[in-house]
Amino acid sequence: MWEKQRAQLLATIQSKKGQLKTLMTKSAEEGRTTDDTEDAAIKTVEDDLAKLTENLLRVEGIIADIATAASSATPAAGGNPDEAGASADGEPEPEKAAKGITVKPNQAKKGIGFAQLAKAKALAVLQQKNGNYITPLDVAKSQGMDPRVIQALEKAVVLDTSNSSALIVENQLAGEFVELLRAETIVDKLASFMRAAPFNATIPGMATGAIAAWVGEGAAKPATNPTFNTVEIKHHKLAGIVVRTDDLLKLSSPSTDQMLLNDLVEASATLIDTTFMDDAAQTAARPAGVLNGAIKIVATGITAAAYDADIAALTDNFISKNLSLTDAHYVMSATRASAMGRLRDALGGRYYPDMANGSGAKSLDGIPVIESENAGEIIALVKPSELYLADDGDVEVAFSDQATIDMGATTLVNLWQQNMTAIRAERHITWAPRRTTAAAYIDYSLIP
Repeated sequence: MWEKQRAQLLATIQSKKGQLKTLMTKSAEEGRTTDDTEDAAIKTVEDDLAKLTENLLRVEGIIADIATAASSATPAAGGNPDEAGASADGEPEPEKAAKGITVKPNQAKKGIGFAQLAKAKALAVLQQKNGNYITPLDVAKSQGMDPRVIQALEKAVVLDTSNSSALIVENQLAGEFVELLRAETIVDKLASFMRAAPFNATIPGMATGAIAAWVGEGAAKPATNPTFNTVEIKHHKLAGIVVRTDDLLKLSSPSTDQMLLNDLVEASATLIDTTFMDDAAQTAARPAGVLNGAIKIVATGITAAAYDADIAALTDNFISKNLSLTDAHYVMSATRASAMGRLRDALGGRYYPDMANGSGAKSLDGIPVIESENAGEIIALVKPSELYLADDGDVEVAFSDQATIDMGATTLVNLWQQNMTAIRAERHITWAPRRTTAAAYIDYSLIP
């Protein structure tokens, strides 16, 4: 029953992806962006895909539970008088373990399975180079990893074109990692407001509006000469690299798995956010920062009066570029948001009560605030609907113990020389502004 349900879900998901491609292709072939009707249709298909994928994960979880339960089931004791007595009286856990009665372990916390899968593959590669020909499955079993990791590796051993279940389980584990990563980055917090776009696409757009005016009888009509631009969506990928000593990698302690997961998330999130919040132009290697070409306001101070004046100048300039405040977001460091929330007037009242620590979701003048220390010394006002986003939602993992890694600050580490292994998690994601200006910001770097 569940296998049939899974097959139906996979077929429906494939069909929905075809619909989505058709909707996106029509406007691309006609050299234009999607209109409101097409946007609504795309949103409907995307919502359907999200629900179908969620249902598929549930069904796969049930199938995995059934398979694990079946493989670990043990016949009830009672084949002889001694076993029957022990079964009736109950046996201590050590005696149960001695007779091969196993208890199904609980699944690890979200994301840990992905870290364990990466660790198992890295250790297998490391051991094979040392002449110990073991598989990632052997590593996973020896370290008692998440049952889903073992399941994915078991099925990968006999994977053929008619059996995609190993890939589905592995994608579930990668999906958990991406979900944790999305909770940490500025880009992913704004993603639901951005315009979905494919990789390697050139999208035409209008840089300035056409001119129109009321015309009296016999008077000259105004010229209607809008200017156009093209937005190039390249195919970018980011790589978060975590370096571990071989001895630390071999440890089977849950804390080492959590440490690996945390470091992979942090490395990837930091790179995404610092790239998004800078002013560099797009290259073949990276997307443009959202501040590239943006309006810059030089901060006048950090008093309540200075904040009010600078934010007023920021929003006025933002609006003057025909960027409405609908769906706009402020982005700033948690440090600055906290400092603003503590400002009080002569009577002790807070100037910015919705910025106070512990107040839940923060806002400034009714506009949502996203906090990230990667925002640095700026307050940015970003309109995400003026940004295109391409994201395949997948993560690729690679390993090396031979490379020389640039650890920053002119520090180079030779992995082989120091008995270390680098684990690299790559995510395919990029963004591009729909118009030359999708943001404005206040620069506090000169304020002491």
